[in-house]
Amino acid sequence: MTTLRNAESYDSIDSTEMRILHALSTTGSLTQVAATLGLSQPAISQRLKRLEQRLAVPLIERQGRGVRLTPAGQILADHGRTVVAEIDAALAAIDDLRGDRGGVLRMAGFPSASATVIPRLMRMLQEQAPQVTFQYREQEPPEAIQLLRDGEVDCALVFQYSESEPLPTLFEFTPLWREEMWLVVPEERSQGMERAALSAFRDDQWIAGCTRCRGHLTRATKRHGFEPEIVQETDNMPASIAMVAAGNSVSMVPGLALAAQPTLPAGARALRLEEPEYRTIGLINVDTANESPAVKLAKRLLGNIDGSTWNLLTERVGR
Repeated sequence: MTTLRNAESYDSIDSTEMRILHALSTTGSLTQVAATLGLSQPAISQRLKRLEQRLAVPLIERQGRGVRLTPAGQILADHGRTVVAEIDAALAAIDDLRGDRGGVLRMAGFPSASATVIPRLMRMLQEQAPQVTFQYREQEPPEAIQLLRDGEVDCALVFQYSESEPLPTLFEFTPLWREEMWLVVPEERSQGMERAALSAFRDDQWIAGCTRCRGHLTRATKRHGFEPEIVQETDNMPASIAMVAAGNSVSMVPGLALAAQPTLPAGARALRLEEPEYRTIGLINVDTANESPAVKLAKRLLGNIDGSTWNLLTERVGR
């Protein structure tokens, strides 16, 4: 048989009162309950008295110097054990959303960051947010942005050249560092050079990288009056550097790639450009009013990384 209740009966007991009854069932002492829950003993007594009035049934009775639960009080305490556990679990999950205690951070990043920035980020996660599971996928920026668009990652570490098209309004880009581009040339071609002028290599053969890097190389050389003769193409920076050392080609290489390979193979030399070229490294995520805890965590940790370790300029760069 189902008993119909009026609307007021749904408000006849709250979670604090369930906690009190549950604690009483395990301690049998109002004093201990007060200490456990951080409430005063008079406040607990008053809450129980009001609850008894609302339910029209006694919940506790005196037993010597202490109290014990009545059958009705024990029923509520037994159910309260489950209710309290569920509430605590829900609150813990919410705490995880607010902080760094749990969850998953899914990130994509480009290859030269995989050997430099990402390991540093992983160490910081272990130290500051050890309960967070870090999932990482190496992709060049266009593919990383597609992963973000498809909801497969929370954010992506990408690079942008100054002449790159702006990101779609769907995304937010947080600049982190400015990265200098270097020219890696055969050692014999660099005799007497402290810095490299692009125009001095107009007749050389070139190695090109990813689509964005190739586009930047072409635009940079056009500003110096020539079209590069690209004879090799690879996204693998160590391979590109090795190819320079093995032959007569030259390659424009980002600073992170050189930081990841501090010792160049015999026959190759890295030179700064007389007219510096840069690209901006930053974090991209979906632009939303309610930024996820994973994205907030990634921004906070990456923002605390000292990019000067890899000769990155750490001042913030505008979009």
